Amino acid sequence: MSSDSSVSPLTDPTPRRLQGGRVGSLELALIFLVVLSVLIGVIVIAVGAGPEGSLFEVLEFVALFWIWVAAGVCAWWRRPTNGIGGLLLVGAVSILIVSTGYLGVPGLVPLYMVFGSSTLAVAVHLLLAFPSGRLRGRFSTFIVVYVYIIAIGFDTARALAQDTAAFGPLSFAQTWLGLSAMIMAAIVMARRLRAADPVHRRVLLPLFAYGIIAVVGLPNVPNILFPLGAPAVLIISLQILLMAGLPIAFLLGVLLGSFTRTTPLEALSEWLAIRGASRPAVAQALATTLGDSTLRVVYWDAPQNRFVDEDGDEVVVDSSDSERGWLQVVVDEELVGAVAYDARIIAEPTPVRRAAEVLAIALDRERLTTQLLSSNEALTLSRVRIVEAADRERFRIARDLHDGLQMQLVLLAIEAQTIANSAPDSPMGGDIEGLRHGIDTAAADLRHLVHNVLPAALLEQGLVAATEDLVDRLAVPATLEAELDESTIATSTAHTAYFIVAEALANTVKHARASNVRVAMSQDDETMTLAIEDDGIGGARIGAGIGLRGLADRVEALKGTIDIQSSPGRGTTVRVELPCAS
Repeated sequence: MSSDSSVSPLTDPTPRRLQGGRVGSLELALIFLVVLSVLIGVIVIAVGAGPEGSLFEVLEFVALFWIWVAAGVCAWWRRPTNGIGGLLLVGAVSILIVSTGYLGVPGLVPLYMVFGSSTLAVAVHLLLAFPSGRLRGRFSTFIVVYVYIIAIGFDTARALAQDTAAFGPLSFAQTWLGLSAMIMAAIVMARRLRAADPVHRRVLLPLFAYGIIAVVGLPNVPNILFPLGAPAVLIISLQILLMAGLPIAFLLGVLLGSFTRTTPLEALSEWLAIRGASRPAVAQALATTLGDSTLRVVYWDAPQNRFVDEDGDEVVVDSSDSERGWLQVVVDEELVGAVAYDARIIAEPTPVRRAAEVLAIALDRERLTTQLLSSNEALTLSRVRIVEAADRERFRIARDLHDGLQMQLVLLAIEAQTIANSAPDSPMGGDIEGLRHGIDTAAADLRHLVHNVLPAALLEQGLVAATEDLVDRLAVPATLEAELDESTIATSTAHTAYFIVAEALANTVKHARASNVRVAMSQDDETMTLAIEDDGIGGARIGAGIGLRGLADRVEALKGTIDIQSSPGRGTTVRVELPCAS
């Protein structure tokens, strides 16, 4: 990782180096392909302008060729690892071959006759391969191979059987076999539409609908219009219009169907040199590189033997979902995480694996961070349990002292008084009376001790009543403002709030030299706020004594906050925020 201090931490969840990137070899190759296509188109037009050519048809086919090339280049640039762009360019080449039949060059006629129907096969291939660009399932693969055989194989056979008796039967068989291929393709597309989620269905439905109309209409337009006496130029123009809509439909599917642009792995590697990348940014970087907005990164928690997300929450891996792909990431033979991606968009795991290998070290770092978060969460819960256990122990001690030792002292005092009353003239009467007063004093001290451990008012009447009693007994004039719904406040929170007020007021009496104290307790949504203010000499701080330090630890254990403002000569304000539910 780079240690250049001039690099600032990332604030945008999508790294800048992954938002655009530099012009690389792919972009240069696509630019060259566009220039080459323009030159080829110009050459074809020039040849078609000869006396033997059909210039109007040639112009139509060249325009169609350029449309397919433009769509293919855009799709390939947007998603280099996706096969849709390549298939569109293959379709463009097939259209260019078809245009040779109108150039008036005898040597090119056999080429036109053999590949005249290849564009239809490419269209079916595109439909069944969308959106990943790769065929999924044996039935889809069979249909595509079947269509190519019908298109190119039967065109070749018809070319060889030209002007023979076999030409008619071959044409008839090609038509009906092609129709059966269209029916099978329609079945596959209908199944995909039914299984797709609503987002993908909105993209696939118009594309598949237009694709079926186009591939069925292209071979049947002549069969319908020729018997009606339509001119050949009209029939060819209608076919070209249908073919022109196909690449546009596929390109719109790529651009508008939540299939975001991918970026080169080099940009991802450069981004890793930037310091300060957060865990969501790592996942976003991988999603941007692969062009899958649904991509998710999870981390392996070895001690718990589970996958967790960036927040440390457990993630259940569903490997049975055929629409989602899972790829494990390993560093030095140790599992560090996994990547979940949309298998409908990314058909092969190779690009995911390559990108994950680049990010493997970062993923391992984030895995350790996630484990630390999980450990911190467990530690926090443990501290809360300790606080609650301490409260329970306080309650037990206070109850035992009140119900046990205090009652024994009261009984002893009564017995001593009874003995003194039974022998008023006894020389021991004075000693017995002194013993009774001593027992009364011990019982009073014990009651004070029990109150300090856990006030009875806090247990019996609640936080506000106990705090009010505390304020009333204060040696300094004090006021209490309380707006609480105690039914929504956890016991540990109420006890913590009381002890904070008690400690703050005790410090005020002992050290602040204050003439007035104000205690405010309020509640907002899921947070309770305490404020203890005095007009004393100030100078208080958490580290000055064990009382406030212990309360601060207790507040932190409950995921609360404590803040002390105590400038010399300006009094002290202790402000605490506690979650209502522990």
